[in-house]
Amino acid sequence: PNIEADFTYAMNNLPTSQSDVGRANKYAAEAFLAKAYMFESKFAAAKPLLADLISEGVTPNGLKYKLINFADNFNPATNHGTDAESIFSCQMSVNDGSGAANANAGDVLNFPYSATSPGTCCGFYPPSFSLVNAFKTDPETGLPDPDHYNDVDMKNDQGLSDTDPYTPYTGTVDPRLDWTAGRRGIPFLDWGIMPGKSWIRNQGSAGPYVPMKNSYYQAEAGVDTDKSSWTSGYTSNNYSFIRFADVLLWAAEVEVQVGSLDQAQTYVNMVRNRAADPTGWVKALPGGANYNGYAANYFIKPYPEGYFTSAGQSRSMTLVQFERRLELAMEGHRFFDLVRWGIADVALNAYVAHETTVSGYVLLNGAKFTKGKAEYFAIPQSEIDGSTIAGKPTLTQNPGY
Repeated sequence: PNIEADFTYAMNNLPTSQSDVGRANKYAAEAFLAKAYMFESKFAAAKPLLADLISEGVTPNGLKYKLINFADNFNPATNHGTDAESIFSCQMSVNDGSGAANANAGDVLNFPYSATSPGTCCGFYPPSFSLVNAFKTDPETGLPDPDHYNDVDMKNDQGLSDTDPYTPYTGTVDPRLDWTAGRRGIPFLDWGIMPGKSWIRNQGSAGPYVPMKNSYYQAEAGVDTDKSSWTSGYTSNNYSFIRFADVLLWAAEVEVQVGSLDQAQTYVNMVRNRAADPTGWVKALPGGANYNGYAANYFIKPYPEGYFTSAGQSRSMTLVQFERRLELAMEGHRFFDLVRWGIADVALNAYVAHETTVSGYVLLNGAKFTKGKAEYFAIPQSEIDGSTIAGKPTLTQNPGY
């Protein structure tokens, strides 16, 4: 209740715009209140807030928020100040005399592990086999396949060296894949074609893929990266806590919950139509694969009219959940979505079961998600001790710890 009250007060008292770039406005508070309601399954309460946020971008008078070029959400050169998709971002700054104190330090370990790659260190947070597989599309319809995407892994270079012959996957894929995960044979921003194993710290614990949304362009080195610290990985790449696509997919989820399946599909298709715009696809480079000027066999379509209604409520929810996985991949939302949907144990244990079948990949051997425990961290004992009033702690440990 206190969280709801804080966000409600902020929503009712903050201005609709701020002169300081990045400062929270009315709509940031409204979005966080809607997010709180989503986590409480208060869909009727979230619905008007999300509708108001969407009206700021898609109605005839809407001016504030819109879907921009997908890749521009993750580019320091384009996500500062003028990013119309960001409803609330953590603002980052470099080369400002602070010694990188205002830079994006959270991503500094999550660059490819190579002297010739962005950041040069350290190879953590790699995309999984299951995530990359999710971006496969049906070659006839351009739609995802939530049921069978993981039956066969997308072709990859696990176990191969850079010099071993290799041709990237030739099947149809969602174009958001190659702005999300770096894979061998495909351009990685403006760094050229991703070479493969030499950019991987250890394939046994990382697999063949590298993250991309946190990376910077080679042309921006020294401008959008810090010049003074031990690594060039400190960047001015903002972290967007809530962007307009997130709001649209929350709204789609709400519409499924209240039975408005056609409207839910409309919101999902707004996100998919942005992804289907070829102006935002990765272009082919000389020496790499070339599919009519693009780097891979990109094929994505919106859901056809009446698809959600024909599919029914349960299936429509699965499709919305899968779309969130694709759109927001590697942005830190997935685990918390799985927890609030109540399916974390099923989804993550299935994920472990799949990843541990990959030859040479050992990171998740023995991993298990324990329902009723692993949804939450342990409360530090020092916090429990510090909560003591009249000799009795007011905090109690979470179950299972």
